Amino acid sequence: MKRNMPEATVALCKCGEAHKVYGVRFEKIADRHWKYTWAFPMKEASARREGYDATMITGTIEPDEEYPGCPYCGAKYFVICSCGKLNCNIVSGNVFTCNWCGMSGMIINYDGGGFQGGGDR
Repeated sequence: MKRNMPEATVALCKCGEAHKVYGVRFEKIADRHWKYTWAFPMKEASARREGYDATMITGTIEPDEEYPGCPYCGAKYFVICSCGKLNCNIVSGNVFTCNWCGMSGMIINYDGGGFQGGGDR
């Protein structure tokens, strides 16, 4: 018997406080609408082996009510850099610096255009 399992994937995020990578599980709840539901520590080498460094998600994203946050700093929200990577806890005022590419910029609202879930360039 086959169960109706939701479409889910894992993307990488980098903590701005601990400077460590972690996995974030995203579950598709509707066309182009995702909830992030779980976060767990992960090594970059393991993430590459699993293919999590190539995850692409397009559409609206929001936290699930039960989302535990970053396993290092507890942040429950992300900044998506123009390089396409997820970051947490890297905001000073409304300026952030990406932990993946080092770019700094002003925070704007996410438009659903998509992001790539991690991996060094």
